[in-house]
Amino acid sequence: MPAPESATAVVSAARTDPGRKRADNQDAVAQELMPYGGIFVVADGMGGHRTGALAAQLAVEKICEVLRAEKPLPKRLLEAFEVANGVIYEAGQKPESRGMGTTATALWLDLPYALIAHVGDSRAYLLRKGQLSQLTQDHSWVAERVRQGLLTEEEAKHHRWRNVITNALGSFPEVRVDLLGVKVEPGDIFLLCSDGLSGVLEDRVLAEMLRNHPPDEAAERLIQLANEWGGPDNISVVVVAVGDHIPNLTRTYSPPLEGSAGPVRLQLGEAMEVVSTQVTEPPRPRSFWERWGNLILLALWLVTLGYVLFSQFSRPLSP
Repeated sequence: MPAPESATAVVSAARTDPGRKRADNQDAVAQELMPYGGIFVVADGMGGHRTGALAAQLAVEKICEVLRAEKPLPKRLLEAFEVANGVIYEAGQKPESRGMGTTATALWLDLPYALIAHVGDSRAYLLRKGQLSQLTQDHSWVAERVRQGLLTEEEAKHHRWRNVITNALGSFPEVRVDLLGVKVEPGDIFLLCSDGLSGVLEDRVLAEMLRNHPPDEAAERLIQLANEWGGPDNISVVVVAVGDHIPNLTRTYSPPLEGSAGPVRLQLGEAMEVVSTQVTEPPRPRSFWERWGNLILLALWLVTLGYVLFSQFSRPLSP
């Protein structure tokens, strides 16, 4: 999608494909270029044939509806996800729609800054100076075990629970949303995608396609390659390329982004707190004794008690 004349710094492309193994497509994508940058969303629906597609479409529509009417701010992006969550949760209360939900990853490009909101295991990547980095952390059972040091990346790829999502829009009345901010540099390329792409192609392939092709061609090639590798799931891709000339502006939320060389995790409260994702350490894996110590002690106590009682009552009675 070419940028409007007032936003020539950005070029984007959005594609979605059912893949090779599924007849229906429960993914949804959106791209809306604005004078300040644009709104870009990927959603991967869950549930039955109709409900999964509906959840993804509602997420994309509601997020874009809220954002296009608002001035870019982290709080507004969070509110957009909360609105989408409420609408999907309400729709899921109908008997025929039980279990509906969706992942959602949104990029609100407010040049020279980028705001990213994320729920589920659809991802946001950044290609900067030829190097690809994953901006979001998957909300999935296996990803959380990898962060805890209980699974390796390779084990997670083949685990039987690799598709179990721990956070989604519409599953509960309230939702936990990850918020990130990035100071954009000339030549940056953002990639949003569902796990139908990231779960099939390696990062080096994603980087190669983004480095060597403009957004339209990159999106087409990525979907083609995912299908060539089996296309086991729906595939959605949004590619957003930033040109060499971007405005040098500031925003009320921008000071922490100005001082960081990478993505910044945003936490909203009465005052906005920031924690750089570059220095945040993963949770320390709990030791065997920390995880199972109390249960082992309880088991030993029960065995001891059982032995005492058995000894007491198994003695022969005196004549």
